[in-house]
Amino acid sequence: MSLKENFELFELQKGEVTTWYAEEIAGIRTGRVTPNLVANVNVDHYGTKTPVSGLASVNNSDARTLVITPWDKGVIQPIEKALTEADLGVMPSVDGEVIRIVFPSMTEESREQTTKQLHKKTEEARVRLRQARDEALREIKIEKDKGDLTEDDFYEGKKTLDEMIEKANKSLEEVTTKKEEEIQAI
Repeated sequence: MSLKENFELFELQKGEVTTWYAEEIAGIRTGRVTPNLVANVNVDHYGTKTPVSGLASVNNSDARTLVITPWDKGVIQPIEKALTEADLGVMPSVDGEVIRIVFPSMTEESREQTTKQLHKKTEEARVRLRQARDEALREIKIEKDKGDLTEDDFYEGKKTLDEMIEKANKSLEEVTTKKEEEIQAI
């Protein structure tokens, strides 16, 4: 595997980590509730697990209220049950043909807990990035040991990987800072 292929492998894995991280933090509550908080809650619908977003439209009616409008009125009860079991910290209420979820305002304590949760996910993403870098570095080292790479190429490749992970970590930090500001906004 050439240096270029190793760099491409790292970029591919970095993209996967970035996508995973974006999905993970989308479900973290900020000062304003978003449909992402419940969109991926799985509902047992005719024996299969289907996300809420596949069964209903989810919209904000205000900064603290989500309104879920099922496309099939027969799934109101299963959606309500799934939302109750999802442990969102609030109880859904059925209002005719829609389900409303009113979230309380975030307290200082809940903002701190949410920020800790965000930092935990960020650290998990950093670990995944380091693992991807280490895997690419192992491959480069194998190439050097086989004699396919010179010592200079090995160290140049290592330096490039370090620059790539530094750039990826900086990008993660920017996303984290933005999300943290959203959490702290009142």
